[in-house]
Amino acid sequence: MNIVYPAVCHFEDNGYWCDFPDLDGCFSQGDSEKEIVENAKEALEGYAFSILERGERLPKASAITSLHAEGKDFLTYISCDISNRGKFVRKNVTIPEWLSVQAEKASINFSQTLQESLIQKLGITA
Repeated sequence: MNIVYPAVCHFEDNGYWCDFPDLDGCFSQGDSEKEIVENAKEALEGYAFSILERGERLPKASAITSLHAEGKDFLTYISCDISNRGKFVRKNVTIPEWLSVQAEKASINFSQTLQESLIQKLGITA
């Protein structure tokens, strides 16, 4: 599941820190522009996973055009994929044989398809 949120990266004391206006308490820091973006991705991943793990919904992401940056500060989108985070569980499912045959012929990944369908069915968005 790919998650994308805008971040405001601030330049201060020869380093950077960033916050996510839509994610209360999600911050990161770094010594360079490259490092702050990398660290922000890690912060977003941990924050989003924590929210979803608690069964809560992620807030809607703001449009980056609604945000402001001044001086050496800059705006950027940060994205992360939390599909492979956390503990995995095995689920047995029953489907019609004809559907299974068709899916296998089409090289459908059953686990990925189930994950995508559950995310959509539950309305989990970012």
